Amino acid sequence: MKQSAERKIHGLASALVGRAKLAARLGKSFGDKRDIYTALGYTRAPAFEDYAARYERQDIAKRIVDAPVKASWRLKPTITETEDKETQFEKAWKVVLKTRNVYHYLSRVDKISGIGQYGVLLLGFDDGKKVDEEVEKASSLLYLRPFAEDHATIQTWERASKNERYGKPLTYNLSVSSEDKSTTHTVPAHWSRIIHVAEDLYENDTHGTPRLKAILNRLQDLELVSGGSAEMFWRGGFPGYGFKVDPEHSADTQDMEALEDEIQEYIHGLKRYIRLQGISVEDLAVQIASPEGHFKIIIALIGAATGIPQRILVGSERGELASSQDETSWREKVEERRIDHVESMILRPTIDRLIDLDVLPMPGEEGYTVEWPDLFAPSEKEQADVAKIKTEALASYSNASTASLLIPPIFYMQKFLNLTQEEIDQIKDLQDQMSKEEQAEIKAEAKAREAEGDEGDEE
Repeated sequence: MKQSAERKIHGLASALVGRAKLAARLGKSFGDKRDIYTALGYTRAPAFEDYAARYERQDIAKRIVDAPVKASWRLKPTITETEDKETQFEKAWKVVLKTRNVYHYLSRVDKISGIGQYGVLLLGFDDGKKVDEEVEKASSLLYLRPFAEDHATIQTWERASKNERYGKPLTYNLSVSSEDKSTTHTVPAHWSRIIHVAEDLYENDTHGTPRLKAILNRLQDLELVSGGSAEMFWRGGFPGYGFKVDPEHSADTQDMEALEDEIQEYIHGLKRYIRLQGISVEDLAVQIASPEGHFKIIIALIGAATGIPQRILVGSERGELASSQDETSWREKVEERRIDHVESMILRPTIDRLIDLDVLPMPGEEGYTVEWPDLFAPSEKEQADVAKIKTEALASYSNASTASLLIPPIFYMQKFLNLTQEEIDQIKDLQDQMSKEEQAEIKAEAKAREAEGDEGDEE
């Protein structure tokens, strides 16, 4: 035990030393004579508090953390088995979804895990044991509660190399706050009651990469640009004035105090004139520069690092919505994230844990399937826009007298309207049916006219 503890301490010390050396090299150039990080005030070794502060107070930082989570969970998945009828597993899962609002808590732990290196989701069971004891079986899920990295400290690790959880957390210390957040107490928790979530992993499965880490410097630059521009416009919006005293004019202390009062009332009050004697006023030059160029460069770098298209990151630009290319790129990224992270690292581990503890019945031999709604399916508005365009194109084609000679109708429907052969056959059947109905109407009208003619002859 003593040797194991010593190895653990040595390993942690080596990791800390390695990170310290890496942080010390950041921003160094010209043989360490130039230190960009020190000159610009960048943080070399940011902690969780640095990321959390950015998330809570900086608009773009919050958007970067929230955007992939909201896009991933916007359309909820469906959990099914392969059988045609509803199974006991599917019924039980629907009950858990309805009573415990599972997707809500899964999306929350997905969000807070991206602020720091990880987040955890505490599962409360009715097994009758304490939270720090291993849960073996339970009959129902009582609650779910997410914790961020700073409120879920890893206490012990699994050190047995023959254990399947080797190198993973064994116990946690959870900081639980009261409802009014006035008091906090620590609760030890066993890993069997915890769903550990970490994204963008490197060497281990426990500590991921905060979503703001790679762009932390750019976020500070953006804050300086936006805050500096606001200060610049605040100062430049009201021009400065220079008061020049005539050398031949003698002003005593009382006159200068009266002048100060006049100036203060002019600046801060509603008075729009100043009474001056022997003093001339000159406007000081105002220098205001547009921050737009600097803002665009920083946003471009942030978009490149996060993979979030710029127009999706900041919303509409000059009244224009995100381009179709941006939308496609973003949907592909979200689709990849749903499968590789949300499903494999959050959703399935939660469902599997509930199955292992008998909270959910065991599914069939082929297991269960997670079906995600199609992100690329056109919306109602998009469908309406496409229908309008096709209708206008078809009307132009039909009204052109020589169009059918140049492009046959069947070819036009296949290549330009993207209709399948089955849809074209249905159109032909409808046309034949309409033709028959029109012929029947013509025959009926002819018979009616004949009958009218016979009646006229008899008269």
